[in-house]
Amino acid sequence: MTNTYLIASIVVAVIAIALTAAYMTGALDPVIEEIGIMFFKAKAEAEAKKLQAQGMKEGQDFFKYELKGNKQAEDVKVGLGSVGGLKVGL
Repeated sequence: MTNTYLIASIVVAVIAIALTAAYMTGALDPVIEEIGIMFFKAKAEAEAKKLQAQGMKEGQDFFKYELKGNKQAEDVKVGLGSVGGLKVGL
């Protein structure tokens, strides 16, 4: 039983060290960027649903590219603004 906990702890520690090293070297930048884009796209979708629930129509009262979430997702792609710095970028 004790050996199981010891082995599990060592495996978790090795995985944590490997992920930390990958993050520090910038190897996880594409993954972080994709997660950020998915998050902001979901935020834009929620904004669109909220506006539609208020009776607005897409294409007449609002456009997808005007939603805050889509603008933030584009900033992450380009690397602009406060959310554009999600990546380590070494």
